[in-house]
Amino acid sequence: MSVFELDDHSRTIIHIDLDCFYAQVEMNKNPNFRSVPLGIQQKNIVVTSNYKAREFGIKKCMLIAEAKKLCPNLVLANGEDLHDYRQTSYKVTNLLQKYSHLVERLGLDENFVDVTALINEKLKKSSDVEVVGNISGDSSEKCDCGCTERLTMGTVIAQEIRDLIKNDLNLTTCAGIAHNKLLAKIVGSRHKPDQQTVVFPNSALELMLSLDCLTNIPGIGRTTFEQLESVGIKTIEDLQNGGVKKLEPLLGADKARIIHNFSYGIDKSQVKPTGKPQSIGLEDSCKSISVEKEVRNKLEQLLNRLLLLVAEDGRIPKTIKLTVRKFNKENKVSHRETRQSNINPSLFSNQSANKTKIMTTIMHLFNRIIDVKKPYHITLLGLSFTKFQEPPNLKNSVASFLRRDLEVQSVISIESQNGVDEPESPVPSTSSVELKDVESPSPSPSPKKLKLSNLVTKKRCFEDYYEDCESPSKLKVADLCLESVSCPPDADQDVFKELPLEMQKELWEDYKRRRSAEMNLCSSQVKKPKPNTLLNYFIRNN
Repeated sequence: MSVFELDDHSRTIIHIDLDCFYAQVEMNKNPNFRSVPLGIQQKNIVVTSNYKAREFGIKKCMLIAEAKKLCPNLVLANGEDLHDYRQTSYKVTNLLQKYSHLVERLGLDENFVDVTALINEKLKKSSDVEVVGNISGDSSEKCDCGCTERLTMGTVIAQEIRDLIKNDLNLTTCAGIAHNKLLAKIVGSRHKPDQQTVVFPNSALELMLSLDCLTNIPGIGRTTFEQLESVGIKTIEDLQNGGVKKLEPLLGADKARIIHNFSYGIDKSQVKPTGKPQSIGLEDSCKSISVEKEVRNKLEQLLNRLLLLVAEDGRIPKTIKLTVRKFNKENKVSHRETRQSNINPSLFSNQSANKTKIMTTIMHLFNRIIDVKKPYHITLLGLSFTKFQEPPNLKNSVASFLRRDLEVQSVISIESQNGVDEPESPVPSTSSVELKDVESPSPSPSPKKLKLSNLVTKKRCFEDYYEDCESPSKLKVADLCLESVSCPPDADQDVFKELPLEMQKELWEDYKRRRSAEMNLCSSQVKKPKPNTLLNYFIRNN
C-alpha cells in the first residue's frame, strides 16, 4: 500500500499564529511603540521584536548588545513578566472556541483549530465560495474526495477568525489551512505578517520538498536532526528514501513511522482540546549565586509571582517543583537538576497561601540538590506548581448548609426571646436549655430583652454543639428542637396549627417515641467527641 493511500483528507485544520506576539501586546499597552523599532527584552536577550526592528536585521534571541549595533534606535520593553501575555493568549483561545471546541494551544501565540464540523454544516447551505488569501502550489488539480471544497470553505472561516481577533483584541495573525496539523503549521509561515495561505493535498509533497532543512519539520529538533545526520539523512528526500526500517534503530518504531510520514506531509495526529495548563512555573536566570541567603531571596521573589498566577488560574496545586542550574567552574559546564515534593492543598485555602510553610518545603528541596557546606554556583532558579485539583464548591456543600441552617435557627430563637411574636409551640429552644436535655421538651422561656453577652453565649451554644456533632446525618431539625419547627416533620403544618395545644403535645410525644432511637445525640457526643467524622472533614476543608 502506498504511503499516500494512508492519508486522510476529511479534516480541515486552521493554524493561527499571532504576529510578533509579545511586541503586539506591548504596542497595545503603549501605542507610541507602534512607530518605533521595538524589542522585547528578557535579561540580556531580545526574545522578539516588531517588524520595524526586523527590517534592521534583528532576530529572535539576539544579544541586546548585538541588536543595538544593528539598530541604535532600538526601543526595549521589559518582557520578563508574562502576565499580560498569558492573559491575552487565553483571550485569543476563547475567541477560537466560538468556532470549534477542538482548539489546541501551542505555546502562547499559536493555536490549532479543527473546523471540520463547522465546514460540513456550511457546505450543506452553500458550496459556491472562492479561496480567500494565498495558495501554496498548484490548485488546478482537484481531489475526488471533496477536500478542495472543504479547504476552500476553510479559508473563508480562517479570514473570519482573523478579523474577529483583529477587531476584538487589536492583534494581527497569520493562518495556515490544510487537511492536517503538520501542513497547516508549515504553510501558514509562507506569507507573513497578517496573511493566510492554504495548501491542497495534491500540493503537499511539493510543499515538503521546498523546506530548506529537516529542522523546519515540526517534531524534528536539534537532537533528532543530529541522530538522522549521523546515518547520512540530511534532506527531506534522504528522509523519504531512507524508509522506516532505517529509522527504527535510531528513533524507535513509533517515532520512526511518524517522522517518515511527516516527510511526505502526512500527519494523523488529532487536534486535542487544551484545558488549563498541567503546570504553572517561572524560571529566572541570574549571575552566579553562591550564598544561601541570596538563593532564598530569589526563590521568594519567584514564589510571590507564581502565587499570583495560581490565584488567577483558580485551581489548587498539590505538588511543587524546584529547578536549579548549577555551573561547574572546573569544566565550564552547566547542569540542570530538579526536585519535587507534595504540598498540602489546605495551604491555599481562603485565597491565600501560607508562604512560610511553602518556602520551608522549597528550601528543603534546594538542600537536597545543593550541599551548602561545599562551594556552589547557581545560574538559574525555577519554581513550578503541578498536579492541580479543582477547589471544593463549598457554596452548596453539606457543611455550609448546616452552618447556614444553624445560624438562621439561632437568630429566630433569639428574636423570639426578644419579643418577636411567634405562635406557641411545645418545642423548646435549644438556646434556652442544656444540650444534654435536648430530648426532654420543656416550656419556652418568656420573651424578654437579652443583653449582648447573652446573645454571644447563645451563639456559642450552637457552635459548640455543631463542632461536637458526631455525624451531619444526625443533625435533624427535630433533634435540635429549634423554635422555628412548629410541628413534627411528618405532620401537616396547617392542620397541626388548628389542633388544641394538648393534642399538639400528644402528637409530639408520639413522634418522639417513634424517633427515640435517634435522639441520643448529646449524651454520647459530649463525652466522646470523634474528630474523624464526616462533619469535621467538611469543617477542615472549609
